[in-house]
Amino acid sequence: MSARVTAVETIPVSVPSEESYETSLSVDTGGQGAYNHVVVRVETDAGVTGVGEVAPSSTWPHGLTQSAVLNLIADRIAPIVEGEPLHHIRRLVAEAEQALSGEPFPLCGVDVALHDALGKLRDQPVYDLLGGAPGGEPTVDLHYSIGIRPPEEVRERAAQAATEGFNAFKLKVGGPDFAAEREAVAAIAEAVPDARIRVDANQGWTAAEAVTAVPKLDEAAGGLVLVEQPVPHDDTAGLRRVREATSVPVLADEACFSPRDVASLAEQGACDIVNIKLAKTGGLSRGQDVATVASAHGLPCFVGSMLELGIGTAANAHFAAASPAIQYPTGVLNVHAATTLVEERETWQPDGDSFTVPDSPGLGVTLDEDAIDRYRVD
Repeated sequence: MSARVTAVETIPVSVPSEESYETSLSVDTGGQGAYNHVVVRVETDAGVTGVGEVAPSSTWPHGLTQSAVLNLIADRIAPIVEGEPLHHIRRLVAEAEQALSGEPFPLCGVDVALHDALGKLRDQPVYDLLGGAPGGEPTVDLHYSIGIRPPEEVRERAAQAATEGFNAFKLKVGGPDFAAEREAVAAIAEAVPDARIRVDANQGWTAAEAVTAVPKLDEAAGGLVLVEQPVPHDDTAGLRRVREATSVPVLADEACFSPRDVASLAEQGACDIVNIKLAKTGGLSRGQDVATVASAHGLPCFVGSMLELGIGTAANAHFAAASPAIQYPTGVLNVHAATTLVEERETWQPDGDSFTVPDSPGLGVTLDEDAIDRYRVD
């Protein structure tokens, strides 16, 4: 059965935070704030609708604003996709990339919506469209994420998470109070003796600061699993310096968007691990390309998120479940918003340190139209 795309629709939403998630990029502004995202609908002549999501972030490289995403989808992507065969996703993505000139965030929402529609048309989950789950079971390991918070609160959260089965933790660092961050790392190690702790600075340090900070956090943790993006995204030399000066594996996030970025970082010896975020790659198709290039250079991968709501969360989980390159627990199912905008919120709520992706067709999510109406901002 074949189908053609008949329309690409965008819906801007603003969903309040249920709980703040402070990073080095947001700690001075009070945390995450509202989720000003874009929901994408792809309609087809087969009566199948696919959904995607864009999570803009103007503080990020290529992160854009909500209005910029809306304009780029309407002006650059929709004219390319509409009227075309649904199953020509890779060709459409390649053509849209050329039209966007290096802005992957808008493309991600459309790419995911196309995959969702194709999965529904073929009665297959998206992870099967991506090649299937390695080993046959679409299960992903999870870590517990904690933002920049006071050490005692971090301790309490880690202890509670341990009772839920977690021993892998991601802690945000890189804020103004390094002493408190070091104490917070130590608090996790004390509260959960077998904890596997990683830290994410979100570009919060200079290379010199990172070379000093990372060993201290490594000692407090009793051995860090990794440090994520310790320096600014455009400081490749600094990233390499941290990697060479410390014994902690370095994960590239903001510095790594495309397959070309992976190859460049690998050739310069700047990182040990790559963070794949579908928003950065431009969706599932290019996410697979990034994973392939990383594997070719011997770099394992991690799947991160841009704090997407229910649609983006599902897409991230399908990708993680289908990629043999993913070797680290992920936090993509952690949603801190008042609603996920999908009806299946409980289905996508993890219970413990692993999650099995549902085998429903497409992404396995249905838009909560009441929530869409409530939080729509146009």
